Amino acid sequence: MENSPELQAISNASTSELMLICTAAAERGASFCRTLGTSELLTWVDASLELAWAAASGESVQDECAEALDELEMEPQEGEDDSSRPEFYLTQAVGLVGNALANSLRPSAAKTEMSINTIRSLLSMIDFKLGGERPMVVPYGTELPPPGPLAKMEIDAERRVISLFNQGEVASQDKVIASAVSARASSGEFATHLSRFIGEFSEISHWEI
Repeated sequence: MENSPELQAISNASTSELMLICTAAAERGASFCRTLGTSELLTWVDASLELAWAAASGESVQDECAEALDELEMEPQEGEDDSSRPEFYLTQAVGLVGNALANSLRPSAAKTEMSINTIRSLLSMIDFKLGGERPMVVPYGTELPPPGPLAKMEIDAERRVISLFNQGEVASQDKVIASAVSARASSGEFATHLSRFIGEFSEISHWEI
């Protein structure tokens, strides 16, 4: 199966573009942390995203990113493997931020693609729940159904970030900074919009937040 245009763009991206895509995905996914997480967790998430955006803007913050990554405790928590519990979504969202930090240290297409696939998967789960959890059987060889509303919104967000690319040319520092500012603004708007759907998802799931 061929990669989508968004994933194909990742395979051809420069290191600065990989950091931009990965950090933007973490910013969008951080809506789960802001809706479901503790104040202590949010302190780490906000500080870590600041560092990841600084790195995506071309600043030399590798040491700070490494320190923030060291603070991340990813020990198994109850409920983190159970998609019916909020801990699962928090773990995945925190992992997106951690991956953005790791990608700031050693940018790679593999880490960037993992972040994109993770957030798409999370939003597809919400689409499925809010859509009434109606299973769909897709016969072999037939075209896959279109993504749900939130997954489609995520793909559009990815395309907005990719549209900032310099298309094979070496970007100037000013261009790198401008692209990071634009990507951060659009990803922040996305996260704010997403929080409402996460709230609805929480209510339907009967979570006590």
